[in-house]
Amino acid sequence: MGLPRPCFFIFMHSLKNSFSAYIRFRCSVQSKFSLHSPFIYKFWAGILKDKTQYPAFTKTEGFRKELLNDKSTINRLDFGAGSNEYGPGTGTIKVKNLARRSLISAAEGRFLYKLVKEQKAVSILEFGTSLGLSALYMAEAAPDARIITMEGCPETAALARRAFDKSGKKNITVLTGAFDVKLREALGLMPKPDLVFFDGNHRKGPTLKYWEECKPHLNASSVVVFDDIHWSGEMEEAWKFIIAEPEVRVSIDLFHLGVVYFREELSKEDFVLRF
Repeated sequence: MGLPRPCFFIFMHSLKNSFSAYIRFRCSVQSKFSLHSPFIYKFWAGILKDKTQYPAFTKTEGFRKELLNDKSTINRLDFGAGSNEYGPGTGTIKVKNLARRSLISAAEGRFLYKLVKEQKAVSILEFGTSLGLSALYMAEAAPDARIITMEGCPETAALARRAFDKSGKKNITVLTGAFDVKLREALGLMPKPDLVFFDGNHRKGPTLKYWEECKPHLNASSVVVFDDIHWSGEMEEAWKFIIAEPEVRVSIDLFHLGVVYFREELSKEDFVLRF
């Protein structure tokens, strides 16, 4: 059964926007020879081009395989832009279909793992647990870190908790509920996150709202990662607004992901890199 007609056109519009954005991205990608900043060159060489196959990758991808083969169903509750892409915000969905649509890619998981490891993060805040794969990657990179992840859908959150328990990860806390409600609780429990990963409501308004709420809790050594910065025109607008902020010293556009740093010793620059 295909997408409902209105959702089909929304999906096609999003696909067209993503293709146009990718063409613009490819035309803007910088080579290593243009990376004069030692900090950015280290990021490029140590994270983007690091080909090490850590044992954690195979372990974590095993959970993806399980989820992609899970034919059970859950009642999905979606507060974000995904509800526009795939249909109503509530409804029954097979776990394997949800996994196919919502899990981060293996490349993105490996990136998060290496970034967390390089950052030596001890406190991590995530918007959008989904089925838990991204949190597992980060927990593998920093087994002693505290991770708080927020998920709006109760049954999705329950599946993520099951994965965390099965993996033996005791350092991940899942807060279930709308971000508007749970963010204050999360920041009360973790007032100074080292790393924040936005992978939830893919709309400009909510993204900027949560960004403003997080900003007072960030410091010069924090790093913030945004997922799907070219997912739609309004997400591109949100990304442009964020990287123009005076607190943001360096931004890195990786197409699917965007990364911002606040280190005062860095010159204010924007980079477009491929991985």
